[in-house]
Amino acid sequence: MLRVIYDWSEVWALLIPLFYIYKAKKTPVYLKPVKVFVWVSLILNLAQMIIWYRLKLHLPEFPAILQSNTFIYNLLSATRLITFSLFFILLGQHFMPRIKKIIPFGFLLFMIINFIFYEQFFSVAISSRILATEAALLLFYCIQYFIFQLIESNSISLPKQKGFWVVIGLSIYVAVNFFIFLFYEYLTDSAKTFAVDMWDVHNAVHIILCIFIAIQFNQKNDK
Repeated sequence: MLRVIYDWSEVWALLIPLFYIYKAKKTPVYLKPVKVFVWVSLILNLAQMIIWYRLKLHLPEFPAILQSNTFIYNLLSATRLITFSLFFILLGQHFMPRIKKIIPFGFLLFMIINFIFYEQFFSVAISSRILATEAALLLFYCIQYFIFQLIESNSISLPKQKGFWVVIGLSIYVAVNFFIFLFYEYLTDSAKTFAVDMWDVHNAVHIILCIFIAIQFNQKNDK
């Protein structure tokens, strides 16, 4: 039973920030992409878990392209990169603004080229190339956020800076998952049990990310 509950953490963990999003009377502009991320991730993760648990749920036979849930992780990767890119752009930090605006377009172009020429979108394996690239780019966003905070002389304490708790949660998520994503495709071929254990780590930091997003929405956020 505990195994099932933990497997479904990719779904129920998102209900934690959703509770505080619902409670929040107004959402600052820079947090609206995070709000979109939570809602879209909930829908996509629910879909991928239904596919994964379809036999245990005694569902009718799915079409051939829905025999694996890995393609949804490609959609989740694009969702994370685009929504959090917008989050960092809307924070309005005057630090590498052009690079921050170019990255989401470059990533989408990279995804298109990758799935046209190199990998299958509906593959049975998770795309380490896409997920690791996304994690590296989001880690860049997080690092530049903290560099800006160090450069900018501000009397406001760091935990009260705009988007601080989101960035902390995202930093943990991408820093841990970068190496999991980078080697996951290899591990599924050579050490499947270990790969499953590593995905448990992914789920743990996913819960942490959701908790930090909830903390952010529970704060008195600047507009």
